[in-house]
Amino acid sequence: MIYFLENEQIDKQKWDKTVKNSDFSIVYAMSWYLDVVASGWSALVEDDYKTVMPLVSNSKMGIKYLYQPLFCQQLGVFGKDIDEEKVIYFLKNIPKQFRFAEMMLNEKNLLKKYNVKNLTNIVLPLSGDIEKIRKSYSTNAKRNIKKALKSNISLHKGFDIEKIIMLFKENRGASLKKSQEFYNKLSLLAFMLKHRGFATTYSALNAQNEIIAGILIIDFNNRAILLFSGANAEAKENGAMSFLLDEIIKEKLGATSIFDFEGSNDANLARFYLSFGGEKKEYPFVRINKLPLPFRLLKGNGLKL
Repeated sequence: MIYFLENEQIDKQKWDKTVKNSDFSIVYAMSWYLDVVASGWSALVEDDYKTVMPLVSNSKMGIKYLYQPLFCQQLGVFGKDIDEEKVIYFLKNIPKQFRFAEMMLNEKNLLKKYNVKNLTNIVLPLSGDIEKIRKSYSTNAKRNIKKALKSNISLHKGFDIEKIIMLFKENRGASLKKSQEFYNKLSLLAFMLKHRGFATTYSALNAQNEIIAGILIIDFNNRAILLFSGANAEAKENGAMSFLLDEIIKEKLGATSIFDFEGSNDANLARFYLSFGGEKKEYPFVRINKLPLPFRLLKGNGLKL
């Protein structure tokens, strides 16, 4: 039987054990991660935490809805031997109080019998030696790494998250116009992960020892996730980001099984990540629309359950 639980009713210890031991174990679904990115989250729980699904909600104009929180690429249903029938069973048990939902499930929640949109993640299985992996790099990736070495780019490993956030904010972030909430939540999340021993930053320094690019990596349960990055114009000119990725991949080889680029549905970013020999993994985007007319028409068709 599936139960709907409010946040204060969830046994976080049992929850985390289920997520950590699930067929698709990802840090985004751990209770302490959700507490930062989606405080007050609720859940669907099968039996004694055999299978679980986080629900992140808000309300607008008196209508409750479910949404995908920041810094959670994939959520959905977690447990053992999750099949399509189980995923649909959970989706059908979402309480009726939630009239609308837009959610990203995970790569083990594929709905092949249903007309849903699949999004793309890119991962790199880490096996063999670094030279074997480098053979799968594109010509452009190899060229950029050489360019960075010729420019005397060096690596700094530590925790430079605020500098990396500023690099992003002043460069790519300037056109994306992210909210202050985005940056505040990212900083809070990064420091929490660092406190728990799961986060490290890797920064590229130029010849003047200035940080020109940086990447925040989460290491959790045999998976290294590229959660966030920032770079300035100089870094783009001298291949600093390619240099960083190569250094991180080299370090993680033998220490973890998967390097997760965490994206991307942006064609340019996807091309960049694939240039390091990554492979595509799909995960479903699900919309459930039970809004009253005319709002239902404005939001688009939902999954018919």
